Amino acid sequence: MKNFFISDLHKKDVEHCTTDLGLSLRKKGDKSFKKLCNIFTNAHIIKQQNGKGLSDDEYFANLSSDYIPLETYNIKNGKNNIIVERYPELKDDEPYIFVCNHTCPEDIETVLNILDRNAYLVLGSIESLQYNSEMYLSFINGMIPFDIMDRNQRKQVFEKMLKVLKSNSILIFPEGSHNYSPNKLVNNLFDGPINLALQTDRKIVVATLIKDQENNVSYIDVGNPIDVKNIVVDMNIEFNTDEEIKKHYVNSLSASLRDKMATSIYYIIARHFKTLVRKEHSDIEEYFRTKKIKDAFDKLKWNSDVFEAEYLTKKTIEEREYEDVVRTLSNLNLNYEGLKKFNTRNWVLSKIDLDNKDVVNRMRQYWLSIQNDENVGKKK
Repeated sequence: MKNFFISDLHKKDVEHCTTDLGLSLRKKGDKSFKKLCNIFTNAHIIKQQNGKGLSDDEYFANLSSDYIPLETYNIKNGKNNIIVERYPELKDDEPYIFVCNHTCPEDIETVLNILDRNAYLVLGSIESLQYNSEMYLSFINGMIPFDIMDRNQRKQVFEKMLKVLKSNSILIFPEGSHNYSPNKLVNNLFDGPINLALQTDRKIVVATLIKDQENNVSYIDVGNPIDVKNIVVDMNIEFNTDEEIKKHYVNSLSASLRDKMATSIYYIIARHFKTLVRKEHSDIEEYFRTKKIKDAFDKLKWNSDVFEAEYLTKKTIEEREYEDVVRTLSNLNLNYEGLKKFNTRNWVLSKIDLDNKDVVNRMRQYWLSIQNDENVGKKK
């Protein structure tokens, strides 16, 4: 059954996506909302106040990567424990572009719990908007939903964010999808936050989150505000058009933002998660991927095959070219004499690895297996 009242919010145009009154009420009522959010999500927030007065570079340069036992913190059983390692001094009435890595089904509510001001959630999941009852809480907070597969809505969501940023902050997850990659601390970022910052002069604040699912503890690091115009970009490259110059500049800024997020993730993992021994697992990559997929299905109730939209990630030209080469060469049909000259085994293994890493396909396969099991159960 669809959520009543909010299920079609993504269809609202720029003028009607939110009102001045709605923006004002959410901004003024944020403290009350945070208390409500803490209660509904059973949150227990532990603020560490690390890095006061330090720049991001100074903070990480002086930060030890030694493991910190969980017993160090005042963890409460039965609670969703949130450890905020660092939070910057932000100007009281200034809107910011909060960006966060997309790491688990609970990351939205977790981050909203610790922000010191109202931030409209930018939501690219229509499935969640229409069927997840927790979206009512996001609506009270303020949100900008859009269909990521709809080109017109992708264009409109930028205009909607511009409208909100005149008075309120926004929270956006620029990876676009939960990161299930075993090779990237942070997926490639979509350029929306950078383009917003350049057009509005609003600063970006990076919030990085990693969750310890077994102990129900989330670790969050919130960095200092970033004025993207102060980031130095190497422009000593030959360009053919002004469009190429602009694209290189924006992509370089997004890459810099991704590096900042990855640095923070590295230190959270090093300080709060015990080192695993690869040889103790037959396939450690598949082990963790399967755990993440099962966790997503336990917490997010899928009503249909929407994984193309829900797990859409940005791929570079080089990544797409590599995939095309692997899939083409792995499908070559050669005669015996050809096989002696050209061994396709490595390409076939590379294709299997690509298929295993294809989150959309893996989610779909798991969903279909559940549907088959349910159908078998009904027949019995």
